[in-house]
Amino acid sequence: MSYDLYLYKHKNSGLTEDLFSEYLTKNLKHNISDNPHQWIYENPETGVCFWFDWNEPNTEEADIQLFDKFDDFINLNFNFGINFFRANFFGMETFPILEKILEENNLWVLNPQDDKNTDFPEKFEPNYLKNQWINHNEQVIREHYEEMNFEYYPLDKSNFIWRYLSNREKLQNNLIEDIFIPSYFMIKGNTDGKLYTGCVWPEHIPIILPPVDLVIIKKTIKSFFKTKEESGIILYQAIMNKFEKYFEPFENEISNLKVLRPEKAKLISAEFNKLPLIEIKKFGVGVSFDRFVNIPPFDEIT
Repeated sequence: MSYDLYLYKHKNSGLTEDLFSEYLTKNLKHNISDNPHQWIYENPETGVCFWFDWNEPNTEEADIQLFDKFDDFINLNFNFGINFFRANFFGMETFPILEKILEENNLWVLNPQDDKNTDFPEKFEPNYLKNQWINHNEQVIREHYEEMNFEYYPLDKSNFIWRYLSNREKLQNNLIEDIFIPSYFMIKGNTDGKLYTGCVWPEHIPIILPPVDLVIIKKTIKSFFKTKEESGIILYQAIMNKFEKYFEPFENEISNLKVLRPEKAKLISAEFNKLPLIEIKKFGVGVSFDRFVNIPPFDEIT
């Protein structure tokens, strides 16, 4: 189930289908499509995905009447789509990009989801489409909650994850020291069914540690005769209980980050390799960012 918009140009516009195709090919980041008639944005950091499709011109009379009979507008034969059943940050990332594309190409939108007008293309105020998608998304989630068996994660916490991941590359590029900045992942606990956030910390290297529930530790333990590798899960709070004096607050627009600098990382190797770990499979299974929503189960909705 998706939210779909159809793109039009004014009859006096010099934009062509080929020119708009070239624009998308040149300007749409994270395009993973090899199809020359489809452009799929998929952010590897946040998991956010949306798409543009070029369609063959309409030939059926009913479609022509619905999509092509406008005095002042010409159907560009492109549509935009984004799925429902997603966390709200999918819309928060998507629609500013869409608005920029519409503005730069002077495009008009036929919006079947709009309650006010579905009879002709129009332009929308900033954030209108984003807020509409969020409202429709929340509505269809409520309507299909039981059958879809959604995973729930709170809005404020998922928005924090999105802000962190959206800024991770910028943060890494601005660092002078060689410090690792981990990504986020989600795990569903085997025993309680709850979602937990986590990140990876390999071999006690210098790290900027975000506020997560769990940390996957990767150890490399060397002896005279062999090298042993070990990995597993430990609670974030257990990390802080053990090593908090080595970490310091990292001042940034993203709050609650802690940094272990290179000179401090050298001091913790022995204790790091003694950390007790939980086997990952015994704790839970991974959940992708497109598999949880921000609407709580029915018995939690007030």
